[in-house]
Amino acid sequence: MPTLRQCLDTVFLGYFVSHIPITIAVDVLPLLPTEIIPQPLLSLNNFLTTTIGDPFMVIDRTRTDLVWFRSLLTCELFVQLPFFFYAVWMLWTGSSRRHLWLLMYGVHVSTTMAPVLGMLAFGDINRSCDERMALGAMYLPYLLIPLAMIVVSFAECSRMLGFAVDKRKKD
Repeated sequence: MPTLRQCLDTVFLGYFVSHIPITIAVDVLPLLPTEIIPQPLLSLNNFLTTTIGDPFMVIDRTRTDLVWFRSLLTCELFVQLPFFFYAVWMLWTGSSRRHLWLLMYGVHVSTTMAPVLGMLAFGDINRSCDERMALGAMYLPYLLIPLAMIVVSFAECSRMLGFAVDKRKKD
């Protein structure tokens, strides 16, 4: 029977594998000119912003109130997306280095999700309570899974550092 850590590594692997196409096909769209976005992706974006009511994913360069969110998307594109491939490889191969990297990623993403969820909960976004709850449920896994990465990876890094310190004391 797999251990809890093995199960969580599988969840983390699924998170990163699924996040690659989501980043490419959904999350970067507000950064691009409308003219270069394929129609199926524009339709998907329209579904997210109109039907689901996502206030952040709007493709409109005139929206200066979303500069803070677009800066997060830019980080996702240039910092996180390359890391996703490395994380998939580390988790797939069971690399012992994964814990430090997952810890750093988890801390980074948790702090970027705080303002997003805060804006959904308390911001002036003209959405009903039900719409805010639905949007929160859509964004919440992108906080909870990185928080789980922090807990697991911090424990593992601490264990490894403690082992290294104990070993040096014996030598």
